[in-house]
Formats: sequence, structure tokens, C-alpha cells
Amino acid sequence: MEIFEILIKGIIINFFGVNTRYYFFKFFNKDLKKKDFENNQEDIGGAFSQGFYNFFVGIIVSGIFFFSIAYIMYKLEIL
Repeated sequence: MEIFEILIKGIIINFFGVNTRYYFFKFFNKDLKKKDFENNQEDIGGAFSQGFYNFFVGIIVSGIFFFSIAYIMYKLEIL
């Protein structure tokens, strides 16, 4: 169960979700910080919304990433 939590929370939400949202919005606003997108805020509503957006974006981006890796491996006839 801990591995599932590490996979979901650590890789998908904290890596793919936060970084993708950060670099996308950083393109439009240079004053943003990565901590603005993390869900450790004191406001419960803000923490939930940031966590939801990070999870949603993280699922999409990680799916595209893993599909791309599998497709490249298939084209190189590794799989």
C-alpha cells in the first residue's frame, strides 16, 4: 500500500502535476514560485483545489509520458 501511495503522491502528483503546472504558468507570469502550486496551504479549500488540479494534470501528463516511452520502445523493437 505504501508503494501505491509513493507512486500516486510522489511521482504523479508532486512531480508531473506540480512541475507541469508550474512551467506552463511560468511561461505567462515570471513571478510565480513552485510553492504556489503545492497543496500544503493553510486554507483547506485552497489545499484541496491545488491537490485536485495537480492530480488531474499529473494523471494526464504521466499517461502521455508512459505511453510515449512504450511507443518508442515498440518502434525500436525492444518490446
